[in-house]
Amino acid sequence: MAEKAARFSILLRSYHRYLNDVDTARFIASIASHYSVGTLHRLVLCGDTYSRRAAALALGLISDTRSNPVLGPLLRCQDRKLRLVVDDALRAIWSREGSDGERQQLELIVRANECGHFERSVELANQLVDACFAGAEAFHQRSLALYQLGQVDLAIEDCRRTLKLNGFHYAAMVGLGHCYLELGNLIESLFWFRQALDIYPDLEPVRVQICKLEKAIQEL
Repeated sequence: MAEKAARFSILLRSYHRYLNDVDTARFIASIASHYSVGTLHRLVLCGDTYSRRAAALALGLISDTRSNPVLGPLLRCQDRKLRLVVDDALRAIWSREGSDGERQQLELIVRANECGHFERSVELANQLVDACFAGAEAFHQRSLALYQLGQVDLAIEDCRRTLKLNGFHYAAMVGLGHCYLELGNLIESLFWFRQALDIYPDLEPVRVQICKLEKAIQEL
């Protein structure tokens, strides 16, 4: 019991130190030498308030997609700060899928989308997918570019591929909502916006969009 308490205190000390100095490398080194991913899973589910936040932060830095089923449901937990940490952790995990080379390619795709170079983004994503990379984020990023290029049906296909690989990918659900809205299918659009909000209730723009759609459907 004393050893377990000591290990928990290491987690909390490392967490509070990280909040002060934001030294990611130091935090990772401290956590990785004392905690397995399995132990962090248990802490994020059953620890006290600060232990759960610390464990979620750690998982976002050292874990992979095996943490999806553990962290995903916490996007709607009562602790808002934990929800925010979990959201950051999941997005970090999703961006680290694959080998080093595949992650670098994914970063280029993300950067191309951010810069509005959508044709380049699709080209890079095609290369990654054609090389048998099965990461959900590649399909999601390609869907964003395809939507901007007006290829909505193809964007829908990629959103669905994303969700098949990662059922907690609320951004793909939001993407489907926008795609169906673009096609004029208000019912299907509303369904997917509601799905996204059910996964992650902090999506306030989506909540606003749902209210607008509900009103528009009632007026039909």
